[in-house]
Amino acid sequence: MIFDISPNSRALGSEEARKLDDDFFLSNPLAQFSSRIAMLLEAHGSETVPTPENEKEFFSTLGLTSGENALKFNKRDRQTQVAIDSLALRHQVAEALARIIHATSVAEPRDGDSRCVWLQLADGPLKTSDVVGQNAKYLNAKTDRLLQLLFPVGTNLTKQHFEAAESARSWINHSVHLLTNDELSANAANNKMKHGLAVSARDDIRIELFNEKPADIQRIPVSAFGKGKTIPLFDQPMLSYLNRPSVKPKMGWEVASLRVDLPVALAEAWMMANIHAAIFHVAALRHFEGKLPDGVGPYPSLVIGSSPEKIIGNKPIGYRSTITLPPDGTTPPRPPGLLFHSVFIPMSFTPDSGTEGTIVAG
Repeated sequence: MIFDISPNSRALGSEEARKLDDDFFLSNPLAQFSSRIAMLLEAHGSETVPTPENEKEFFSTLGLTSGENALKFNKRDRQTQVAIDSLALRHQVAEALARIIHATSVAEPRDGDSRCVWLQLADGPLKTSDVVGQNAKYLNAKTDRLLQLLFPVGTNLTKQHFEAAESARSWINHSVHLLTNDELSANAANNKMKHGLAVSARDDIRIELFNEKPADIQRIPVSAFGKGKTIPLFDQPMLSYLNRPSVKPKMGWEVASLRVDLPVALAEAWMMANIHAAIFHVAALRHFEGKLPDGVGPYPSLVIGSSPEKIIGNKPIGYRSTITLPPDGTTPPRPPGLLFHSVFIPMSFTPDSGTEGTIVAG
């Protein structure tokens, strides 16, 4: 849309604010997020490689002939890429959820501006930690504030509404965990992906714990693996990154590896996107004074009883270890170990003292 707005003041006027939010609330974030989830799921199962014959405009724009193909990768490359993109999408949705809460309920217009959700969203705190901190203070001050965010004015609240609100609260808390937790810092992983792709993405590493030591550790039969025999720790693509945790006293550099379970990461993203859509729709109702124009996304069906714990389960999220000591020379480094959804278990791998072996048929 081309906006017929001319600047005539250093502050945003009420008419300009109305025009901006008229357009902003005609977007459909849930449809956009759902489309990306569908695209990633489809790509994960596809072996199709674009060619100059079926993607003519792309290749002709590059100036490549029909015999050349600059896009070369295999199915494993694609599946690893899709897994990593699922983390980026999950993080984007988590931050979108935190910031729509802030923009629609916490933020106040500044410098004489008229209230405008789009501007408050664009001009929110730079630090995500400030956003979630202010959100927590606002939501915890009164028990009904989450209900006001999620449900239109005049809703006849039933038991199902309260159950949906509790489910939403758990996913809002999960978004905060993704954005601020420093045990592995998914936020740091996302930043390392955005800024220069300073990550290592691998799908050829598998770590399992044996319940009992195999009789021949150098030649391990395939039958020695499986339910009741081994405990898989890392059996999905892994994203590794270097990070200095935001804790005090200051720590040294650590290397962290996230286990990327594609269906789980996308399910997390969709659950948070669903809560975002409800808050977005209620804010649109307030802006349009209850008379929604065509084009506003519908109110979503809120899911009841599907908590982060149920979706993520008891599988490990990742592993971390320290590679440099803290800079003060006296503070001990954080212990290496495995992170699950709600608990960190100190654990150390010592490959130098291990034994090389081969997995054989049998």
